[in-house]
Amino acid sequence: MLATAMTAALALTVPADGNSDQWLARDVSGEGPIASFLSWNYSNVITRAHCANGQVTLQYFYTFPEAPSPAEAPLALLIDGASHRLAPSVDDMDRQVYTLSSQGKAALRRARNVDLDAPNEADEPWYLGQAAALVDLAKRCG
Repeated sequence: MLATAMTAALALTVPADGNSDQWLARDVSGEGPIASFLSWNYSNVITRAHCANGQVTLQYFYTFPEAPSPAEAPLALLIDGASHRLAPSVDDMDRQVYTLSSQGKAALRRARNVDLDAPNEADEPWYLGQAAALVDLAKRCG
């Protein structure tokens, strides 16, 4: 019974779209909710989002040989077709992070489709789908 309860607590409750299984969502001690989007074969974390001081911040981990530096590579979330630029900065742990505006967070809370416009070899946005884990994070973030 305890194992069943633990399994249920860890299970993701995300809508069935083609990208739902690429999302992981957890509450991390000291950080609160996090949402990570994995590559198609689950071997790499593409982006990781968390709530920092009431703001949704993302880290972008995908690299490739011709990848531009973070300063040369603006990132944006495309939420239901509208672009919301992510402001680059460095957090308290000296990690490169990208912060979503308060308007972007409000849009994300009611999003139906999310893409991440970030550098990759295909030179097109990452299709994140319904991104229920990310939407839930935005709803829970201050």
